[in-house]
Amino acid sequence: MSRVLVVGAGFAGAVVARELADRGIDVDLIDRRDHLAGNAFDPVDAATGIRVHRFGPHIFHTSDRQVVDWLSRFTGWLPYRHRVEAFVAGVGHVPLPINRTTLNRLYGLELRTEPEMRAFLDRVRASHPRPANAREAAENLYGAELTELFFARYSRKMWELDLADLPSSVVARLPVRYDDNPEYFDDAFQALPDLGYGALFENMLDHERIRVRLATPFSRGCERGYDHVFTSAAIDDWFDLRFGPLPYRSIRFAHRVVADHRQSVPTVNLTDASPVTRITDWRLYPGHGAGADALLTSETPCSYEDNGFERYYPAKRVDGVPQERYARYRALADALPSVTFIGRCGQYQYFDMHQVVANSRLIARRFLATAAAA
Repeated sequence: MSRVLVVGAGFAGAVVARELADRGIDVDLIDRRDHLAGNAFDPVDAATGIRVHRFGPHIFHTSDRQVVDWLSRFTGWLPYRHRVEAFVAGVGHVPLPINRTTLNRLYGLELRTEPEMRAFLDRVRASHPRPANAREAAENLYGAELTELFFARYSRKMWELDLADLPSSVVARLPVRYDDNPEYFDDAFQALPDLGYGALFENMLDHERIRVRLATPFSRGCERGYDHVFTSAAIDDWFDLRFGPLPYRSIRFAHRVVADHRQSVPTVNLTDASPVTRITDWRLYPGHGAGADALLTSETPCSYEDNGFERYYPAKRVDGVPQERYARYRALADALPSVTFIGRCGQYQYFDMHQVVANSRLIARRFLATAAAA
């Protein structure tokens, strides 16, 4: 094996590139964007000195110690336990995921113990013995009113679909709280790279066998001269949309400087009918800078076709149509011996950062084992 092309300088591509280079393979890594780190790109704003995640908050969290140890070769860490609140009209800010404080503020209750909270939820929750969709899964936990307020409204903004049209996995990622724990994740390790994701990626790709070319889009024919291609580009694009496009949702990010802004946690979800899903104040993340003025980012979901074909979230549905379409593309991909599809768009799968690191390392190791056996 002499030369490999990797398309995409986000986590999927960069991890594959480093794993191959460490095993003696020469790698050319290209990306159509003019920066490393993909959607984790987090430059320091020149005007305010505040670090901003250009494509929305990226909080690293995992309970996989192997992933932490591997990434720690390239970065130090700033410990941070992520907190999110939701703004509810007439009530104010309440913790999310729903916890005891959330219910006490919403309903004017004085729940003090876990049994009291469980008893309250037992009174309001629905009973769907075999939940067929995300709405039924959420109602099994919280009942119709809380599901509508915290999940259904957000989902209509995010997916432009009713919660009943989405798989139950959409709400499965949120932990259930029966106490006042305000943390968003349960993972043992939660942190941010001490010098930002950009520095992490620069260190990861600092290898004599890796050559990086940014602002270099992939086009058919680029793969000639390489023994193998790993691509994080959209799998349906590779096959010229033969079975139709795979649906995605995208996000429009609006960054603005605001004087005298106040919110108690870095990211606040909005439960109203406006198109905006959440607002982030970057000063509140450790190591991101401080000042009198806030650098805020608001997020408005949209169709990826209406946002320069920027694909962020695979839009799977309970009817299974997108998943079945992807399976047809996957079958075509499996017949290509010299191409491997990686990452969120290549595998049509939502990955948290720790998941894409583990997944990409596994892909690279399997490839190396196969190449060694050939």
